[in-house]
Amino acid sequence: MLTEITVDIVVGTIALTDSSALQEITGAARPGLSYGVAMALVRHLSHGRSGTLGLPPMIFGVAAIAAPALNAILVIPFEAWLPAEAERYRSGVDVAISLTGLAVGDLLGILVLAPALLWLSTIARPKPFSSWRRPSLRPVLEDGLVMSACLLLTVALWRAGLSAQTTPSLLAGAWIGLRHGRTAAWFAILSQALVFLPYSSGALDDGTRLELHLGIASAVLVTWLAGSFSDAQQTAQAALDRRNRMLYQAERLKTLRAMSVAVIHEISQPLSTLAIEAAHLRSVTASLGDDIAESAALVDRKALALSDMIRRLRRFGGREADEPSALPVAMLIQSACQIVRFEVRGQSTNVHCAPIPPELVVHAQEIELTQALVNLLRNAIAASQGQVVALLAYTHEETVRIEVNNPLDLAAAAREGTGMGIGLAIARTIVEAHGGQLLREDEPDVVRFVISLPLLAGPALLDGGPR
Repeated sequence: MLTEITVDIVVGTIALTDSSALQEITGAARPGLSYGVAMALVRHLSHGRSGTLGLPPMIFGVAAIAAPALNAILVIPFEAWLPAEAERYRSGVDVAISLTGLAVGDLLGILVLAPALLWLSTIARPKPFSSWRRPSLRPVLEDGLVMSACLLLTVALWRAGLSAQTTPSLLAGAWIGLRHGRTAAWFAILSQALVFLPYSSGALDDGTRLELHLGIASAVLVTWLAGSFSDAQQTAQAALDRRNRMLYQAERLKTLRAMSVAVIHEISQPLSTLAIEAAHLRSVTASLGDDIAESAALVDRKALALSDMIRRLRRFGGREADEPSALPVAMLIQSACQIVRFEVRGQSTNVHCAPIPPELVVHAQEIELTQALVNLLRNAIAASQGQVVALLAYTHEETVRIEVNNPLDLAAAAREGTGMGIGLAIARTIVEAHGGQLLREDEPDVVRFVISLPLLAGPALLDGGPR
């Protein structure tokens, strides 16, 4: 609003010394205010809704309709504040016809220009060439045939003396939108505008023009909402498919958990005995020579390491609830690295876990947060064959940042494609449940995922980034 008023004053459209300055300023401010209010209301009503109206792109479709309507409705209240000598919004015709024309004009302006501008804005973020799909000619031919038939029917009705009827175009737009989504609906709207707007600007009486404007508005609304509904249904179906894949993965993890718990239970008792005997062997062979003592000490260390790993795995796969507690970040990273290092044995990829200051502590559920970190490490390992995946942590202001860095050629990764992303989705859900954020910060040759969590205790060591 401020920009438009300032520009109008600079170019002389609004003369502050003129008696109509207040009216012109009000007219310049009204669209911005009404559109902002309409978008805020639509956003508020759709917030947290799981129905079709709460899904993109239905939100834009509803806002594109509500904004022009509210702008036309607010004309009369805005004029009530003007001086009595100010000109009213009449333009020489009945107010209903003028306001209807205003709403239809704004509506067509939005639905004709906004989709094209939004599409052009994506040029700054081009997709890889391999991701482009060759358009099919069948939908284009089908939509062209349907729209041409309806326009020919409109011309026939007009020549029969029934004036310009918009009902055939409304039916065609509904069919095209429901069949092929917003893009096809936009071309249908463009065709309708090119046909009816020149005719509506001709020598028509007020009643005929109002009837035509209402018909144009109905056809455009139905066409765009049909396309938006179709795309929203596709979005909902994609979300449902993604959830089903996550449930399938969860079932696999549940089965694997049951198997691992059984295996851990079977080997924990013999391993405990082995650890006790190894410690005894180390004590009795301490004086039998360096070679025997070193071998016994090595067996003792390996037995203790295996026992510690089994305890961690038993807790990780157990049924007991993991209550949030003070968790040292070093312990978290050690557990995650210990789990994934067994998975990369025999592979060319290596995992490097940088030393972590012991003072860094967060309030978290150890098992869940370990799972999130393991998911990120697995994704990095799968995408970085033959490279070194680095895991490090440092403080930034009042948070700790845990980074998973994997060298990756982004162009090659785009050509090869990616997986389902279930592990990443689970990791993001876990991190956000802990009051943190999971961000992706790419560089030309590095893909970096950053877990940011609020610190519970510890000084701000290594502040400003890793050293």
